[in-house]
Amino acid sequence: MSRVPGRDNADVAFYEGYQRGHNDTAKMLSRRSLAYLFVGGFFGAALVFLAAQSGALADFSRAERMLEDPALKTERPKEYVRAIDWAKRFTVGIIAEQPGRRRQDMFGRIYELPGSQHIGSGIILNEQGYVLTNSHVIPDSATRLEVVLGEKAYEARFVGRRADYDIAIIKINARGLTPASLGDSDKVEQGDVVIAIGSPYGLFHTATEGIVSFVGREGGMGSLVPNYLQTSAAINGGNSGGPLIDLTGRVVGINTWKLSGSGNEGIDGIGFAIPINVARRVSERILGSDDQREDTKISDQPRDMRSAYLGIQAETGLRTEQPSDGVIIKEVVAGSAADIAGLRPGDKITHVNQTGVKSFQELAQLLAALPPGAEIDIRYVRDGLVAGVKVKLGGRNR
Repeated sequence: MSRVPGRDNADVAFYEGYQRGHNDTAKMLSRRSLAYLFVGGFFGAALVFLAAQSGALADFSRAERMLEDPALKTERPKEYVRAIDWAKRFTVGIIAEQPGRRRQDMFGRIYELPGSQHIGSGIILNEQGYVLTNSHVIPDSATRLEVVLGEKAYEARFVGRRADYDIAIIKINARGLTPASLGDSDKVEQGDVVIAIGSPYGLFHTATEGIVSFVGREGGMGSLVPNYLQTSAAINGGNSGGPLIDLTGRVVGINTWKLSGSGNEGIDGIGFAIPINVARRVSERILGSDDQREDTKISDQPRDMRSAYLGIQAETGLRTEQPSDGVIIKEVVAGSAADIAGLRPGDKITHVNQTGVKSFQELAQLLAALPPGAEIDIRYVRDGLVAGVKVKLGGRNR
């Protein structure tokens, strides 16, 4: 037994023993491998035969060919690209400039707060330059409006708003505009793929993809919008007023708000859009009131058409999915039409002019169609007893 250079005798003995053990084990494994190969080959052949008989291999081959087909690989992304490219032609960024403000500190010193910019999005409605956006994109205190379309910026004038629907119209003077293609939001279904386009944080023409997570979500107090479209597409500050499009590039909704958590809690993928059928009807009424004044100020109240006002707050919420049998009054505004008529907190309104109401949105929509001063019959339930009362509606700026 010769010595392996660099190792002592114990190393040599260990090495030679290891070699003999390794060789013996290799021979044993080789014999077993042949047996396993034979058995495995037999069963493998049997499985291949059965798969061939059942057509499974043919299906697998077809699937493999589909995956290798370049046309099929690019069909879905190309559909997205075409839809986004088309929508970018009528999607605009909106910048509302707000003036600086003066403040006085506790020592009587006066100092100036710098002005700020409010950024949102919008869609071109027609070739005349009318642009639809959210009402909250345009603060009353804004002194200047600018619309960004492609590489150009245009000064815009304020036309009018319906704050209760969160819809506003502004106008630019430009040629060669591409109006938005409006879809039918009544045909939108849960699970439809949609794309939100807008200017989150000033990043114009940003596109995010998602699905319609829910159809018919209520929006809470202060909104007359029925049946918001809930979407998983990311919606952030600056997306407001921009389009929610389908894969044909048609607008099915106007991105409006997102659910946010308390404190530092972040909630992603829960955004809401006004159905385009609602936005279309509201915008047509605003356009009908435009008197073409070039000096229209954003804060002009006559541009907010007056609507009937009942004067109640009601229980409502996002999580309510099952319709109730009425609207429960949470609070009655002092001196309002409801207060004068004797309605109280806890009363449940079930009918207005013989029309049943199941939600605050339904009630608000009925009132929105009436002028201030109109008289209505309200049926309600108090302490288990059904009663009725005539109410003369008040008025307020929309």
